[in-house]
Formats: sequence, C-alpha cells, structure tokens
Amino acid sequence: MAGPGGNRRIMTEVSRLQALATNNDPTAPKFLLDKSPMDTPGSNIILGRILPRSAIYNQAAFQIELKLPNEYPFKAPEIRFITPIYHPNVNEEGKICLEKLNSPEGFKPVTPLTEIVKDVIDRIDNPDVDHALNADIAAEYTNNKSAFDRKAVEMVKKHGLPRT
Repeated sequence: MAGPGGNRRIMTEVSRLQALATNNDPTAPKFLLDKSPMDTPGSNIILGRILPRSAIYNQAAFQIELKLPNEYPFKAPEIRFITPIYHPNVNEEGKICLEKLNSPEGFKPVTPLTEIVKDVIDRIDNPDVDHALNADIAAEYTNNKSAFDRKAVEMVKKHGLPRT
C-alpha cells in the first residue's frame, strides 16, 4: 500500500467495489460503498454495506469494514461487521470466519476485494457451523432452527440498515 502501485491498486479495487452496486445481474453480489481511502487520503479503511440474498438477511443491509494492512495486497484485509448480526460465523466483535482470509493458500496478492465481499455474502447466506466463531449460535442453528431464525430476524429488524 505504501508505494504508488499500491495506491493504483486500491483505486482499482474501490472502482470494482462501486460497480457491484449497479450490477443488474440478480446473482451478482451487491455492495454499497459508504467510505473508502479515496474519500479520506491516508486511510486504510473501506466501509460498505452488503446485501445478502437469504430469507432472513435479505430484509436489510449490513455494514462491513475492510481494513487494508500496510502490506496489502501481499497480506489479506481484515474484515469485520459494523452492523450487529446474529450468525454462527460472526462473533460479538463482528469478526467473520472466512477460509480465504484465514489460510495461507486462500488469499493471494491477485485476489480482488470483490471476491472477498462475495465470500462474505455467501457465508452470511450459507452459514458453516463447522467453522463457527460462536458455538452457542451454531448449536442453535443446528438443533433449534426456529429459535435461531426468530433471533436472527429480531437482530435484522433492530440493527439492519437500508438496502439503498
């Protein structure tokens, strides 16, 4: 991120993220960019809202933060939810478990941020209890889906953001 090539890469990635908002393909991931390093020079934070498609989470948008380390793109960004969400793969601090970010073979310097956003949306739409960050919520999701659904809907109604 330090050199001129890093800034060019970030500008390209931000443009790609912006394009997700206007992509008319219904199967494409949707991301509404709220803030980027282009808005605040010297910042390494990208804020935006994901628009999940699954029945419970498709009622709202959820703001996430992509924190680009100084070594980006050679080191993966850190992702966390700003909007509270009731989900087995998201902990109380908003951290999400994604294999692409947590394994050496998962993130590569050529991995676009749009792919990471897509993976975040896919994980929200398709919880993975085998990689849960919240064991209690994972157990509830597995053993008492109706209670999980009720609590997740309550959180969406209470904390969800506009989808536009």
